[in-house]
Amino acid sequence: MLTNDLNEKTKQYISIYAELKSKLKWKVAHDQILMLISSAYIVNKREFDFQRFYDLSSYIKSNISSFSTLNSHHRFTVASMLDIHFQHEAKQTFHTFIDVYNEMVKLGYKRDMFTYLSALILLTGKSETTNKREQMNMGLSVYQQMKKNHYFLTSTQNIPLAVLLGENGKGLQAVNKAETCFQLLAANGFKKGQYLHQVSHILALQSEKDPETLVSQCKHIYQSITDSFKKPKDYHYPDLALLTFLEEPNIKTVLGITHELNQEKAFKWQKEMNFKIAVSLYLSEHMEKNLLMESGLYTAIETVIQAQQAAATAAIISSTAASHSHDGN
Repeated sequence: MLTNDLNEKTKQYISIYAELKSKLKWKVAHDQILMLISSAYIVNKREFDFQRFYDLSSYIKSNISSFSTLNSHHRFTVASMLDIHFQHEAKQTFHTFIDVYNEMVKLGYKRDMFTYLSALILLTGKSETTNKREQMNMGLSVYQQMKKNHYFLTSTQNIPLAVLLGENGKGLQAVNKAETCFQLLAANGFKKGQYLHQVSHILALQSEKDPETLVSQCKHIYQSITDSFKKPKDYHYPDLALLTFLEEPNIKTVLGITHELNQEKAFKWQKEMNFKIAVSLYLSEHMEKNLLMESGLYTAIETVIQAQQAAATAAIISSTAASHSHDGN
């Protein structure tokens, strides 16, 4: 049984998706991207205005080179994030965003969608202890350390999390914690691979908890899902990591949201993504109602969801990435 708030959030999410699907069906090839955009408005508690969103995406297209990655459907992802965080100042902020991206490229970041997404994380971050240039440098150092630890599991898809870990200047310390989490999780039956790699770095963002506690929480959530439904796939490991930000997540409620989405005609073939969306919707409600608001974890969860959506978006469009590898910005 879902709370009235969660029911309302789920309905709003479905409504936004239906509008995007109806109006962008010839412009965005992947329904999952529209699902992620729709959920981002709900998670961030922003009203959705299609015309404002579309005008912004058109503005982006008219202000980039013809070879830019943002000339593709990526501009809709960027438009949604700028619209959510900056709304009526989004067009002006877009130019600052491009400046941040170009500065990152000069420092050594690759010209790809992950650097664009990382620039968005820098632009929307609320850190009071790290300036953007320091976080860029630390993010690059974190990424290089990730590659040292797991060369074959690390790709530019990990850049957004590396930048996130670079906040507050303790990135390298966090990478060591992530490595401990990775090894402990693997020893406890979690499958090694890119998803466990992501999990370990999400867990490392929680500086107040030790690796043993975090791994124990992950195991407990995994078992709860297994007992109530079925064993989670490794694709969902990062979603389990997000749930560890709450002390006692209600897994049955998360599965209830998933069930509601599975019943929708538009989403019946998107069961894997539906669980990911359900976790985001569930967390968005509890971020508002828990003491997380006061603990500082509110912003961390919000940003990790954003980073995870970036990674998920990237995974979805990876099959088309090659055609956009030459970036003009």
